[in-house]
Amino acid sequence: MEIVEGNNVYNKITDRHDILYILLGGTTRVSTIPGISAAGASPELTKLTPVLDSEIISEGKCISYDVVPMTEEGIPTPSIITRGANEVSGINTLIMDAGFIQDPAIPFIKTSLGSAGDGSKERALQFYERAKAYGSYLGNLLDGRYKFIFLAESVPGGTTTAHTVLSSIGIGEMTSSSMKNSPDAIKESFTARALERTGQLPGYNDSVAEFGDYMMAISLGISSVIKKSTLFYAGGTQMATVFYLDRLINGNNNRYVFTTGYIMKDKDKLMRKLAGQSVLYANMNFSGITGLKYYDEGYVKEGTGFGAAFGISYLLGNNTDSIYSNIKKVYRSFLK
Repeated sequence: MEIVEGNNVYNKITDRHDILYILLGGTTRVSTIPGISAAGASPELTKLTPVLDSEIISEGKCISYDVVPMTEEGIPTPSIITRGANEVSGINTLIMDAGFIQDPAIPFIKTSLGSAGDGSKERALQFYERAKAYGSYLGNLLDGRYKFIFLAESVPGGTTTAHTVLSSIGIGEMTSSSMKNSPDAIKESFTARALERTGQLPGYNDSVAEFGDYMMAISLGISSVIKKSTLFYAGGTQMATVFYLDRLINGNNNRYVFTTGYIMKDKDKLMRKLAGQSVLYANMNFSGITGLKYYDEGYVKEGTGFGAAFGISYLLGNNTDSIYSNIKKVYRSFLK
């Protein structure tokens, strides 16, 4: 079986200098609802996960806090995988503030947008247009300077905001979850309250502004101006949702979703419904790495674009043994 499958656009990925990986890290008050997200040891700590993910991907360690983002079961953040794969591939990386609650201790693009709100109680994105403007500004700077731009996310609670946005535009299928057993009932209850709050909305932009997160808005802004580069949404059902919205709002075509085999096993029908044949995915097996082996059992599935990071490294000619070995090295560095 191939490591990377799906749309054969991957045959064009041959030079690391052609590639830019962007992590959009942010928070939403949705993640603090008990049972919604496993992207942290507790609901409150989910707000710190994007800060620490950014530091791990950029520097290979947590700087702001002496703690590794983990699920309540002790399963580590996928940013460890992303860091390990990106080190091997040597691609350029960029961190952007898509709603940090505090600044990570690394170089990054600051927006000061703040956390997205709870869409069941209030308009989630008070600065929706400003967020899109930040995205379009960055997109204009980058377009054509890299052949391939990958947008990844660290937004705990983001599969719930994605589900609510999709439901508001008539797609009621459940998004994926970082938990092995998805909290579908909690997500459905949240979505029902959110839709009851607003009633019928006039357009797709309104759905994102009312129920989404700033990662979505910035991504849509970036994509709105990208004409020369090829854009990949690196992630699972969250990023496939943005891909779908991008088609509806911006009308763009030269876009793809790059995800994991775990997501395709879990949500193939939804991924195909949102992205059609424009899906690539990397098959991985972490059975030999303590902690990460739980990924093979249905936990986490995606996050910080680790499927794309692994796939890129493989496509650039690195053998899987070297990629797994470096991921293991990064993982072990957090056990000291």
